[in-house]
Amino acid sequence: MKKTIWQPVLLGIAFGLLAGVSITVGLSFVISNSLTTGVIGFHIVLFLLSASFGGPLAGFITPAISVIFMALFGAPEYKEILSMPNIFWTNMIVPGMVMALASFGYRLVFERIKMPVRLLPWAGIVIVSYVIQSPIMLSIQYCLSSTDFATLPSAILSNYQTYISQAIFDIFITSLIFIALPARYRRPLWYEKPQTAATPIETTAYAP
Repeated sequence: MKKTIWQPVLLGIAFGLLAGVSITVGLSFVISNSLTTGVIGFHIVLFLLSASFGGPLAGFITPAISVIFMALFGAPEYKEILSMPNIFWTNMIVPGMVMALASFGYRLVFERIKMPVRLLPWAGIVIVSYVIQSPIMLSIQYCLSSTDFATLPSAILSNYQTYISQAIFDIFITSLIFIALPARYRRPLWYEKPQTAATPIETTAYAP
C-alpha cells in the first residue's frame, strides 16, 4: 500500500482516538440552549491538524473515530446526545466532509505561500469551515427529525455564536503548532509531486 494512503489512515485513526480521549477526560464540554447543542474544546484542533497533514482521508476519519469513541466511552451527556440517530450520523459524516475540504485548502496555501504569511489564509480556512458546517449539519438534522424549519435560521445563528470562541482558539493553537514545527513536518503527507530536475526532492519535500 502506498504511504500516501496508509500514513493518512493511521494519522486519522490516531488523531481520532486522541480527540475522543480529549473529550472524555474533560478537555471539551457541552454547550446547550433552546435551539442547539454543541461540543467545544481541544478536539477540533486535532480535527484540523489531521486534515492539514493527512489530507481528506485523515480529515474524514478523525471526526468519525472520535464520535464512535464518545458514543462508547464518553460521559453520560455525550452518550445521551449521540443516542439519537440523526445526531450520531450527522456528526459522523458532516464534520469529516468539512475537514476533507479544509485539507485541500491547506494544500493550496502550503504550495503557494510561505510561513508566516501562510497563517493568514489558514485562519480563513478555519473560519470558512465553521461557516459551512453549521447550516449543512443543522439542515440535515432538521430533515431527519422532522423539526419545523421556521426555527432553522435562528438555530444556525445561535450555533455561530457558540463557536466564535472555539474558532479563535483553533486558529491560535494550530498557528502556534505550525510555527513550532520544523518546516519538513508541516508538509501534507497525502500526496507526492512528480520529481523533475527543476523541482528536486529536497525542494518538494521540505518546502517551508
